[in-house]
Amino acid sequence: MVNIDCFACGKTVKIPKFIDTNNYDGQLVCQECNSLLHVKLAKGKVQKYKIVENKHGVKTWADVLEMAKEAEKRQEKEERPGGTSGG
Repeated sequence: MVNIDCFACGKTVKIPKFIDTNNYDGQLVCQECNSLLHVKLAKGKVQKYKIVENKHGVKTWADVLEMAKEAEKRQEKEERPGGTSGG
């Protein structure tokens, strides 16, 4: 499952069931702040992502990059088989 956090408000964007997350290049709307996002998905991973229309308020690029790093870390944790238990 692909999780995308909105760069405008930080909430998780719910991807409609009809979108093929293995091959999608198009727009999504954040259900929380109504910002328009353009995403490119390939093989279940985000390839490109940008805000087309920010309805949440202005963010600096530093904020956007920090949110992207946090989202990537969360996704890496979710993708690890067996969780964090050792042994």
